[in-house]
This record gives sequence, C-alpha cells and structure tokens, in this order.
Amino acid sequence: MADARHSEANRFRKAVPSLPVRDCAEAIRFYCEVLGFEKDFDDAVLGREKTLFAGVSRGECEITLNQHDRQHYRATLGCEIDDVDLLHEEYRSRGVTIILAPQDEPWGERHMAISDLYGHEIHFSSRR
Repeated sequence: MADARHSEANRFRKAVPSLPVRDCAEAIRFYCEVLGFEKDFDDAVLGREKTLFAGVSRGECEITLNQHDRQHYRATLGCEIDDVDLLHEEYRSRGVTIILAPQDEPWGERHMAISDLYGHEIHFSSRR
C-alpha cells in the first residue's frame, strides 16, 4: 500500500489514454465530426506540416491520437456519461459502428460500446 504522505502530496488527477492511429488528420475528423468531440490541440505548434499527434475531448473525456506505423494492438476505453440511450441514438444516426447496444448491467450501470475507424473500442456507461 502506498505511503499516505506520498499519496496526499502527489495526488493523481486523471489518465488520458493515447490511441495509435494510421492517419491523425482522418482520426481527428472522425472523432470530431462523427463522435462529437472537439479538437483541443495538435502538434502544429512544433512547426510540422503534417499532424501526427492531437488531443480531442467531449466533456471531461479526453483522448490523444498518436499517428505511427506500429498499430499492432487495439485499445479499449471506458467513459462515464449521463445518458447511454441518448448517445446510442446520436451515434446510430451518424452511422457509427455499434458493437454493443445499450443494456442494463447487474452492477447498476447502463452500458454500450462502439468501434472507431481503427478498431479501438469505446465503452460508455451511465448509472441507471
């Protein structure tokens, strides 16, 4: 167990997952135009002509998109939201790949999941 002194002095705030993508500009478009996220930043501040790294968010859910050729794994993310059924309607109307339709879970959450254009799974849950 962690020393209480260290836990209080150095509180963890949040984790921001980084997803590997083959084309960062395409991923930004998908997350912003299809999933309703907003672009928070990209690596243009470094003077790059091509975007290779960017951050997107929707509410408090933040994700970074990192372009490289080594996309050999699929990530799974979870995001707590207010209304799974409302999000399901939104994403279904936008043609998002739904891999799990909204369902009630025994632990008291309503849960659904989608797949992004690179096969990463994003699971959304809300309290019933």
